[in-house]
Amino acid sequence: MKKKVPQDGLFQKQQRWAEMGIFKKHVIINAEQEGLKTLVMPTGVKDVITFAGSFLGGSLFSPETNRNIAPITAAMMDKGTLAKDKYTISDILESVGAELNFSNTRHHVQFTGHCLKDDLEIVIQLLAEQLRTPAFPDEELTTLKTRMVGNLERSKEDTKQQAMISFLRSLYPQNHPNHRLTIDETINHVKSVKKHELKRFHEKYYGLGNLIFVAAGDVDPIKINETLGNQLNGWGEKKISFNFKGLKARLNKENETKIEIPEKTSMDMYLGQAVGIDRDHPDYYPLMMAIYILGGNFSARLMQTVRDQQGLTYGIGSSLAGVSFGSDGYWSTWGTFAPDLLDVGKNATMEQILNWYNTGVTQEELKAKKTTITGSYKVSMDSTGGLTAQILSNAEKGRNVEYLDQYPDTIRRLTLDQVNGVIKNYIDPNKLTFVAAGTFTDE
Repeated sequence: MKKKVPQDGLFQKQQRWAEMGIFKKHVIINAEQEGLKTLVMPTGVKDVITFAGSFLGGSLFSPETNRNIAPITAAMMDKGTLAKDKYTISDILESVGAELNFSNTRHHVQFTGHCLKDDLEIVIQLLAEQLRTPAFPDEELTTLKTRMVGNLERSKEDTKQQAMISFLRSLYPQNHPNHRLTIDETINHVKSVKKHELKRFHEKYYGLGNLIFVAAGDVDPIKINETLGNQLNGWGEKKISFNFKGLKARLNKENETKIEIPEKTSMDMYLGQAVGIDRDHPDYYPLMMAIYILGGNFSARLMQTVRDQQGLTYGIGSSLAGVSFGSDGYWSTWGTFAPDLLDVGKNATMEQILNWYNTGVTQEELKAKKTTITGSYKVSMDSTGGLTAQILSNAEKGRNVEYLDQYPDTIRRLTLDQVNGVIKNYIDPNKLTFVAAGTFTDE
């Protein structure tokens, strides 16, 4: 009989875990097994365990000749092992109401899952088997590549994606972590991937060494560590590190690119520049806050003016991104407009950017957005899935668990002078890169 894992929606009624000191108090850390670090947080949820984990081996670790080897390797983890095909694995998971998923970021191979407490050993055994002995079946690889190429071909018509790719290619040189390949380049890479390349990549990067495992719910830390120790014993330890700090963004300059995509009823634009700092820079949080006030949510300036007051768009926003793991990030403002409103929309957007740059933000805006950001942070951890995601992300960045307790106060301590000061230090309205994609009207 198929089991059903209960949902943990009642978790939020029992306790909000994003309270001061709760992570330091309740997260149990173990690094006794060489190459493996576990962070376990027992909660009030009954019978259910949610887990997540990762290790270095994301797309940036792919050979320079083919950046898709890493993501395709990760995508093949659930396609069968040397002992079990994917249908057998699926049947086992379904029979106990469990779930396992694999994914790939630019830096990490990641996995997530949930199961009943009594089925933990079964699920961890399957997880270890999939990670350690994938079969890379030829038929599954062919199917995966065909599906990926089909999705990529369709994405050529995606005005937002095309604009974003061009925007990042303008800001960053080849091999920079924030650089992007063209869609055609990616298609060629996917088509050329061979099974032996995946096996070689798996052998080189998959293993202990920097593996992080996070679990939350009705979980016994001793049981977790024993189970992982048994299942991962003898898995080779990989000495892997990354250093992508050598390459920097190109110097900012005024730049404009138009990408023609026929027969589109809307256009997407990106406007912005590199900012030269990463997430660990002291100015990161003030700059993040300044940009959030400009365009971070529905009550931010751009949505209130260009969208609500002027009615020029259904979507517009601004963000700070590309700042993880030492990368010098970028600020971008995105908007979508009807083709005949692109110029008007761009001008309206620039008007708000210039006003933001010249006059700064107000104390009222800062106070409101502090409340929004800290509130969203707490809400993001109202489930065990949210908890494990936050704990894992924090651990991947090499931060101690206390950082999660301190984050709300980090936001609350930001001052108006700090926020307005970084706008002038990192933003130059005269050196913006502008990219638009869609069907352009006749000049």
